[in-house]
Amino acid sequence: MKHYIFAIILAALSSSFSAQAQAPRIRTSAPPEKTAQTKGKVEAPAAPSLPAAQTGKPGKRKAETGAPGRFMALKTNLAYDAFAILNAEFEIQVARHFSVDVPVIWSLWDWKNDMGLRIVAVQPEVRYWLGNIGRGSAFGINAGVASYNFRHDDIRYQNTSGRPLVSASVSYTYVLPIDSRWSAEFSLAAGYANTQYNRYYNIDNGALINTKTRNYFGPTKIGISLSYRLGK
Repeated sequence: MKHYIFAIILAALSSSFSAQAQAPRIRTSAPPEKTAQTKGKVEAPAAPSLPAAQTGKPGKRKAETGAPGRFMALKTNLAYDAFAILNAEFEIQVARHFSVDVPVIWSLWDWKNDMGLRIVAVQPEVRYWLGNIGRGSAFGINAGVASYNFRHDDIRYQNTSGRPLVSASVSYTYVLPIDSRWSAEFSLAAGYANTQYNRYYNIDNGALINTKTRNYFGPTKIGISLSYRLGK
């Protein structure tokens, strides 16, 4: 009986080894997902999409913003306005860090009978800006010419015919922005001025007293200006 049971177990083990020998294992170096593919045509991966500029097809482009326009500004010097001396300035950019400022000054009336200033003057200036034009600090050089008639107490001073006051000076300017258009400008110029003038008695058709020539060294401009930027 024991020999019969042993023979049955031996026969079962023999058939199991025989089945494994008839079904050999498939070996492959490909990943499992490749071996799981069905036979047939293999689809190629989709090509990555290219921008319209590379494919030649029309496409939308972002609107290009233009470069900032040339700096231009209109100004008035409040320090002169306070004395009823009218004035206007125009400044324009001429290079990356350079601008030209042209102030015009005029006063055609007297403050009172024994005091007054009548003047027409221009003082163009070339400025070099340390940063952006119209902001921060700038250094400049200017030249001025003026025709004047100044009266004070008993004497009236008037430049001689054909000899206006002339000046040359260096300047410093600092601009403080208020908003995108408006700014406050503070400037001071100092240098040399020359004038030849007649002295008259300060009465109607007052007689000539004498003629003098004067050389002057000191401030030639004081500016507390309100500026308005033009253009972009």
